[in-house]
Amino acid sequence: MRLIRVYIILALPIILSLYFVSHASEEKAIPPIDTEASCVAASCHDNMGKKKSVHGVGVNGKHCIKCHKVVNKGEHTFTLPPKAIEVCAQCHSGKYIAPSDILGKPPLIMAGADIFEEGQETQFHEPFAEGKCTECHDAHESDYYLHLKGSYPGTFYATFSLEVYGLCYNCHKDFRKVLTEPRTLETTAFRNGNLNLHYRHVNKRKGRTCKACHHPHGSDNPKLIKEGFMFGLRKLNINYEKTETGGSCAPTCHIPVKYDRYEPIEVLMKTTPVEGVDASDADLRESRNMDLLRMKEKMKEKEDGAAVKTPDKPEKQSDNQ
Repeated sequence: MRLIRVYIILALPIILSLYFVSHASEEKAIPPIDTEASCVAASCHDNMGKKKSVHGVGVNGKHCIKCHKVVNKGEHTFTLPPKAIEVCAQCHSGKYIAPSDILGKPPLIMAGADIFEEGQETQFHEPFAEGKCTECHDAHESDYYLHLKGSYPGTFYATFSLEVYGLCYNCHKDFRKVLTEPRTLETTAFRNGNLNLHYRHVNKRKGRTCKACHHPHGSDNPKLIKEGFMFGLRKLNINYEKTETGGSCAPTCHIPVKYDRYEPIEVLMKTTPVEGVDASDADLRESRNMDLLRMKEKMKEKEDGAAVKTPDKPEKQSDNQ
């Protein structure tokens, strides 16, 4: 009997190790998949599709492989192109016919779309230019407008609050100051003297939102300014022109107005009371000098960044040397 107990004691660790190894392998094992089946109906993805805004191509879980390419048929392994835009362009460039069971029509936002045409003068929003669509949009679902990853108004007008533009603060770190300071000599170039024109447009009960004037992806105008915007059933032109020290716009909605950062221009149209005190001539001269200094620093940063991305190649020796 004592000998049997000894054998049991000696064998117990081996029995336990075999038990845990077998169960661990069962937990790690991933069963084969049916790529024609619905992914959101499967036990591992059944929590998807519950938010307010769900990406149409995956709403029923049958078109997930439009974006997630199967590596080996029947295996739960997928791959994505290095740039999200390569996936998004399948539906949002006008080169793709959406499946019949997708609700609605994918908006056209890429080059060649009806929103803007790509040309030599086209300026792109930086994340869009780098093909990083998912910097702003959630590819699957979101509780925000247009699958965005944070709060952003989808309307022309919005009552201002800091929470309304939560998405923008992720990249534009000074944006809170831009929208809350009536007067400034540095946080925005859109100013008439020291009068903050971003604040004047946005920070009010019926404030204009970013999309009223700017295109979030690209524009042929400086600062992503739109050619125009839809107001009800009418398209109103903005007619924006940039100058070295300011600019002007002549939109359909009000008389032409101009602004200058260093020599403020009087606005003749009726406006709401202006907050704060005008900057002195000395302050405006100093702001010009500081703007020039900041511009030189930015140019140097770009040049240094470009040098890092494309290091100098050794000069090719000529045949005569």
